[in-house]
Amino acid sequence: MMTIKQWLPLLGMTLSAFIFNTSEFMPIGLLTDIANDFHMSESGAGSLITIYAYVVMAMSLPLMMIFSRCPLRPLLLGVIALFACCQVLSSIASGYYMLLAARIGVACTHSIFWSIAAPVAVRIVPPKYQSTAMGMVVTGTSIAMIFGLPFGRFIGLLAGWRSTFLCVAVISFIALAYLAIFLP
Repeated sequence: MMTIKQWLPLLGMTLSAFIFNTSEFMPIGLLTDIANDFHMSESGAGSLITIYAYVVMAMSLPLMMIFSRCPLRPLLLGVIALFACCQVLSSIASGYYMLLAARIGVACTHSIFWSIAAPVAVRIVPPKYQSTAMGMVVTGTSIAMIFGLPFGRFIGLLAGWRSTFLCVAVISFIALAYLAIFLP
């Protein structure tokens, strides 16, 4: 049986998977608002999503290789901290290119996070519970796909698209503090 000491960091990893994937999907529901705010077409604002995907694809292997020798705990905490800071930058972006730069920062952290999420999760638990650990990370991803985008859109409708990025930043800082305490 897994101990509470193993479950607690695993829950933090699940929350982290949720916020990383929510951040990936939520701009889809905010494109109209972003386009209107920056006085551009929706297709122009949509390039945020395309460029994000290209950066994740292009940077995953190089960033993984660069950081492959780093200890996982400080790397994970650093990646989440940078991710949260980039979310704050997204929320205060004064123009499209500032938002794009912040989203590129998020994409780079996304690349690193997904290269270390599984190894971190499976190292937290005994070998016979590694599939449970992987399942928890996948659960965070699944919940993000089901609830993250609509929740992001809901916040965007209530308080504006910038508030959505700010909410993700706040949740990210909470996950960072939680994992700083509970991640072995």
